Amino acid sequence: MSRQHEEPQTRHRKNFLLGTVLVTIGVLFLAEKMRVSDLADYWYIMPALMGCFGLIEILSSRQPQNIANGCCTVILAFWIYASVENLWGWTFSSSWPVVLIAVGIKSIVAGLLSTRQ
Repeated sequence: MSRQHEEPQTRHRKNFLLGTVLVTIGVLFLAEKMRVSDLADYWYIMPALMGCFGLIEILSSRQPQNIANGCCTVILAFWIYASVENLWGWTFSSSWPVVLIAVGIKSIVAGLLSTRQ
């Protein structure tokens, strides 16, 4: 579904969240350039932000495709976190099939939700 067909309230919410994230990332980069903090301290936050965006997509949307995209985003955020932190011995090169699983789950969720409507 294109952005033109989204509900105005949903579009405004997404724009607000995107703007907030861009400002936050900009502040973090500026703080690093000014030697106020080290950006490496905030690296673990990125998968959490990605997961939050996925949850927001799931909770704020009524369209099956958007809900499925949110599920995929949450799974990918978990995969990135697990790979960066080396949970269960996962690395990006050893756990890449999780991306295939996430895309498959996205297709399944979209199919199941679209048949319900």
